[in-house]
Amino acid sequence: MSIPTFREVEDRVGHLLRSRGGLGAILVDLTPLARIERRFGVAIYESLRTQIDPVMIEMRSRFRDGDLLARDEREGDRFLVFVDLGDRRKPDGQFTVADLSKLADRAEEAVAPRLARLIQTYTRERTSVLVGHGTIIYSPLESAERQILRLIDDAQKGSVLRGQLKRREERERLVELLFGYERNIWTVFQPIVDMGSRQIMAHEALARGPRGSDLQSPAALFGLAERHGMVDELERACRRQGFKNWQKFGVLGRLFVNTVPSTVRDTSFTGRGVLDYLGPTLSPRLVTLEITEREVIENLSLYREATHAFTEMGFTFAIDDLGAGYSGLETVATLGASYLKIDMGLVRDVHLKHVNRQVIRAILDMGEGVGASVIAEGIETEEEAKVLIDLGIRFGQGYYFARPIDPSAKTAPPKQ
Repeated sequence: MSIPTFREVEDRVGHLLRSRGGLGAILVDLTPLARIERRFGVAIYESLRTQIDPVMIEMRSRFRDGDLLARDEREGDRFLVFVDLGDRRKPDGQFTVADLSKLADRAEEAVAPRLARLIQTYTRERTSVLVGHGTIIYSPLESAERQILRLIDDAQKGSVLRGQLKRREERERLVELLFGYERNIWTVFQPIVDMGSRQIMAHEALARGPRGSDLQSPAALFGLAERHGMVDELERACRRQGFKNWQKFGVLGRLFVNTVPSTVRDTSFTGRGVLDYLGPTLSPRLVTLEITEREVIENLSLYREATHAFTEMGFTFAIDDLGAGYSGLETVATLGASYLKIDMGLVRDVHLKHVNRQVIRAILDMGEGVGASVIAEGIETEEEAKVLIDLGIRFGQGYYFARPIDPSAKTAPPKQ
């Protein structure tokens, strides 16, 4: 079943407009599809559209029989449901804008998450699917066509406004979360082990958002912070909470903590102030600051400044997600890190991928050359662990060895 253009249903829409004295519209805006067509070509775009149309048709089933689904032929990636404003199942049949807003909410719940996932496959970034609503009052002095076009434009403006309001609500939620980070952010600790002896050599602190919420996963939590330019604020809160939870955990040994190069500019985490973070039992000499390869390369001068300032206090550094594809490995490996952590993308199914094994060998050789220990992340199977050990990797981290531990329960939480 194909979705008609609004021109193809214009007569029916016009009749509805005249007979009811007004008309509503729900608009689903998928204009990000245009970027996919420009980047990947018409064939990929058409393939994606064949997956999207059934989702829109399924959404239509949530509306009444008299409401009409169509596509805006001027902007082929905008979909419309023309809504009969009369008799919305109320005793008096009285229309309210709140009714239309609820319909837009229903449409968004039905399609936005599914469509965003389809589009994200190609864009590799979070994509917002905008849904809006509009209304028009019938005028006998103006053609039905012109009034329908104005209705569509009103619904488009409504989708932009809803998107802005949603972003504002997201930001306010994030601000509240950060102000109350001691209640909202918690930390789990995943062991890093000597793969041969299975002895724990360190733990990595992994931040989590509010328990049981849609922001519990670190990907969702940091994705929200990145969209609103508040990653540094979130990193600071996670760092503080990580050290507090480490004290509660009560385990001795080395602690790996994720951070960003701009930490060097954080006056609360420099000089003597850093001791307030660590507490009475944790020495800087037992703390390793992890910075991802991407952030190192984007902030080389800050990274060098950070290593100088913090290594004088006894901290060590690890470069995380090494081999994720952002830069030359040799450049990263010679920046003075004590640990190189191999990205889990290289570890996944390493026993089946010759190229991955070659890259890991190169990382191991460079680590030995600069005196850095190499740690493989994301190990999930015995086959992966065996191959990594055979390659000469001593230290590993992943669900195969140990899941993250919640210090509140001293048990491993569900996989995130």
